[in-house]
Amino acid sequence: MNYKWEKRFLSLTYELFLNENKTGELKQEMFGKTVFVKINESNYKFKKKGIFSSEIEIIDLKSKNLIGKIKFNSWTNKAEIFLTEQKFEWKSDSFWGNKWSIREYDKKLIEYKTSGLSGGNIKSTIENDLLLISGLFAFNYYKRIAAFMIIMIIIITN
Repeated sequence: MNYKWEKRFLSLTYELFLNENKTGELKQEMFGKTVFVKINESNYKFKKKGIFSSEIEIIDLKSKNLIGKIKFNSWTNKAEIFLTEQKFEWKSDSFWGNKWSIREYDKKLIEYKTSGLSGGNIKSTIENDLLLISGLFAFNYYKRIAAFMIIMIIIITN
């Protein structure tokens, strides 16, 4: 399946489309540690575990149960995604960070690619809405960290 995603300039919301129909969105808080996700008929909350933690909890908003987590590696552009009993690897596939993928046992399941500054394409070989949106969340997480680092460098050097 081929998806498209868009994020308008200065918006805090990513929109996900399949065949030009909106199928989901990822909405982050301005300064909060929570991201709300809606995909098809499901709603989730991605919540940072603590201030200095690199672990995100995934909570199903209907059942209020913890159904997964994402562990980010602070030193590389890699993360582990745990959904129920399965473990997946999210990683950047390019130096510029414009391509990334989700793998299970070194097999690419989902490929992401940015096209321009405000959108991109997703090619998935499996049907797993939560895993698909988790990959977009991971990209957004690293993008926010990179922006924060650039701001800190500018402040420190001035």
